[in-house]
Parts: sequence; structure tokens; C-alpha cells
Amino acid sequence: MTECYIRVAEDENEEPMEIPSEEDGTVLLSTVAAQFPGACGLRYRSPVSQCMRGVRLVEGVLHAPESDWGNLVYVVNYPK
Repeated sequence: MTECYIRVAEDENEEPMEIPSEEDGTVLLSTVAAQFPGACGLRYRSPVSQCMRGVRLVEGVLHAPESDWGNLVYVVNYPK
């Protein structure tokens, strides 16, 4: 898989910024946290159900939902 950029915003209604993915299509949590300090994950609104869904995080690596990041805007999760 080639490098791509995913759109990430601090809030659903804010303008997103593009974050680079790794060559295998994953995104490192450290890359997200470099732009959004304190980030602990990402979520997105499902185009089908309109519900928010969490992005799988395994050992500091975020995995694309359904194997493709698509053209969605991902929202940063912070610890509560």
C-alpha cells in the first residue's frame, strides 16, 4: 500500500488537517499526538449508521476501518 493522508480534526465541526499514514496504510498514534497533544485514539461517523465508531488501536498503531481510510474525517479522542 502506498502512503496516503487521512483527514483528522479535533472536533467534527472544525477544519481537518491531513496526517500521513505509514507505507502499510496504518497511522501511528504518535503521529496523531504530535499534531494533537494528548490524543489517545480516533473515531469517525459511519456513513451507513450515522453513529460514531472507534478506530482500532493495537500497540500504538491505528488500523484503517474496513482496510481503507476513505474520504472520512476522523475525530481525535482524548482521555476523560
